[in-house]
Formats: sequence, C-alpha cells, structure tokens
Amino acid sequence: MDNRKFAAEIYEFLKDNEALDHLEDVPAEDGIAEIEAYLSDPHKVKKTISDIEGVSDSFLYHNQYINEAMPLLCGLREIQGELEAEQNKRMVSDTGYEVRHAINVGDKEILFAENKNAENGMCWFVGDYTQNDIIGQYADCQVSDDFLEAMQEFTDRVNRQIETMRNEISQSKTPCNVFTAEHCYPNDRGKSIDGKIVAIKADILRPEYRRGDVQLVLVCGGNGARANSHGNAVFCYHLNDGTHTRFERYQVQGEVRPEHLPKWAAEKAAEIQAEKTTPPQKKPKDREDR
Repeated sequence: MDNRKFAAEIYEFLKDNEALDHLEDVPAEDGIAEIEAYLSDPHKVKKTISDIEGVSDSFLYHNQYINEAMPLLCGLREIQGELEAEQNKRMVSDTGYEVRHAINVGDKEILFAENKNAENGMCWFVGDYTQNDIIGQYADCQVSDDFLEAMQEFTDRVNRQIETMRNEISQSKTPCNVFTAEHCYPNDRGKSIDGKIVAIKADILRPEYRRGDVQLVLVCGGNGARANSHGNAVFCYHLNDGTHTRFERYQVQGEVRPEHLPKWAAEKAAEIQAEKTTPPQKKPKDREDR
C-alpha cells in the first residue's frame, strides 16, 4: 500500500466531511504528511479509525458509507493489524533474530529464530532460554546457514528436555495425583493463608507440571496471602523440592484439607518452617590473645 496516496485519500475524506479538527488551517501537503505519519503509529491509526467511524454515523445513505468510508476503514484496519503484529514480534535480545518457534519443556524454553539479514547467511538461530522473576538468560546459542541443520538441533533439544522430564517424574518418590477443589477448603479471600499448605490450580501450570507434588506449596507471605487484601502476590516454597516461588492469590485452589494432606508434604513443610525460625549461627571470633 502506498501510504502517501492513502493518507491523501483520508485527508480528502475528512476535509469533505468537515472533520479535520486541528488540521483545518494547515496546508494540504502538511496535513497529508501528518496523516501519513499517523499510519506508522498503531494508537493514531486506531484514533483515525474512530474519527472515520464517527463521521460515517452521520451519513444519511448506506451507499455513501460503502463507497467512501468502508475502503478507508478496511485499509486502516489492515495497517493496524500489521503494526500490532510488528509490535508483538519476539526478538532474541538485540541480535536481530526473530523467534519463529518456542517450546517450553521443563526448566528450559527452546528457541528457533531467524534473521534474514544475518552476516554470512547465518540466518538460523537455536538457543535455550530460562527466566526467573527478574531476568531472562540465553544459553548454548548456535547459528547456522542450514535450515535443516538448525531445525534438527532444535528438535533434538526439545526431545532431550522431554526425556529429562520423563526421568524426573519416574524418579519422583512422591505421589503425583492432582489436587482439585474437593481436596481443599475454598479459597476465601477473607481468610489468611500465610503459613498454610495450599494447592495451586493445576490448569495454570504448564502441562508437564500438572502434578500433585508440584501443586503443593507452603505459603510464606505476600500481600495476597493476607485476609481481605487488595494485593495478589503469594510467596511460597514448593514442597517437592523446597524452591522459593510466587503465585497470585487467584491461582490458589485453596488450603489442603488435613485428610488429603500427604505425610511427606507435612514433613517437608515442618522442615522448611524449622529452617526459617532457626537463628543464624554466629561465626567464631578470631582469638585476640595471639
């Protein structure tokens, strides 16, 4: 689409319908240039769509809308879609590689990316990506000028992660039965869950982690853990491996009922709580009577 020509059509439409607002005293060339600039900004494109729809509401004849407004609206919505797609592109940091495929399995996300302008034809990228609550990190990154070679590396990594997860599940000594609403007290925002063992809703976990041993956590603070709080953050420890993490209050299924609480989970929670309440040991002072 020729944006300059399209901007001129929009200008003429708005001028003919007395809807130029701040552009009415501006020379036509300047007005067209400003509208052309709008076409690279998704927010201004949305505003222009709204302006044209507003003008169209005053038309007396439907044919006028079909012939004059609809072509402009279709063109603007096409541009809006392209701009939003551009905004939503996921890049590998500032490398110029755009992520084409990304698969989360276990503790890694495997990325396959493309940079059509890469030097020496090294257009294809494969790498591992991990993220905690603060930062993300890329590791074991490789580039290639051979699509099939890069795709093979990508699928090999995914398969290795699948095997890693299978081994983790097979070696787990804890039951994996999923906890549902029937195993928990209702998630009552009027009650505190601080210090309680709760189950996280299975459906908010990635598929490979939708297991009972992963669902169970010991809550250790956060605004969302308090009664009648407007916050959502719930800080907690996973009982299967002791790692510290965070969920939102609306992601909590509820406090696990005592009759459904596994013995191993109660023991792990007691162990974590004991560690938290044990005062740190003082380092012995160096002797001063040397």
